[in-house]
Amino acid sequence: MSEIINQVRDVLEQPLTDAGFDLWDVIYEPQDGDMVLRVLVDRLAGSISMDDLVLLTELIGDQVDTIQPDPFPTAYMMDISSPGAERPLVRDHDFAWAMEQKIVVKLKMPVDKQDDFEGILVAADTDTITLMMPIKGKQQKVALDRANIKLAKMALNQDRILQADEDFAWALNKFVHVSTYKKIDGVKDFMGELTAFTAEDLTISMSDETGEESIEVVLPRDVIAKARQTNNF
Repeated sequence: MSEIINQVRDVLEQPLTDAGFDLWDVIYEPQDGDMVLRVLVDRLAGSISMDDLVLLTELIGDQVDTIQPDPFPTAYMMDISSPGAERPLVRDHDFAWAMEQKIVVKLKMPVDKQDDFEGILVAADTDTITLMMPIKGKQQKVALDRANIKLAKMALNQDRILQADEDFAWALNKFVHVSTYKKIDGVKDFMGELTAFTAEDLTISMSDETGEESIEVVLPRDVIAKARQTNNF
């Protein structure tokens, strides 16, 4: 099965990248007596939509049909879908994508009598990943051996990173946290409701220093270091 998965990956990665998508994973497995080829795809920027998945069905099907000789020993069903909120993290690419976000890790063998970990991914290389997580009331770094990982995935309770116009459109009238490269009126961190956005700037409604009045702050997008939708203040 691994050879089939590798062949499918080889024919899909570049065409999907050219079309603005990221091939997240390919899974070939039995289900209810049939074989299913699952292709998990996300957008390189922004969030993937149902319309995207419908359009991708033809593109992916056509590319898989070019593999010669046919690697599939039997008929199979194809499932094109998003990796989802709790997407699995396996490759170097996956961990790089998940950097500075909350992940869940289950270990094969316990470390310090613990085999379940949840924290912010702050570093990753070919051998280890490092989480920032609360331990005895303090945020501490914990290094985990990748060879000992049974399962790593994105945490379900996740702040959404905002980068593309599609992200900001989704975040309108929601609470956001924006950090800037330089101070604006003496401040580099802004938290409030995203009320408007353009290609050049964001408008955030937030409390003034007294906490009694609301003010609108306009932030140029070219000075934004990081923006995310959040429910945690």
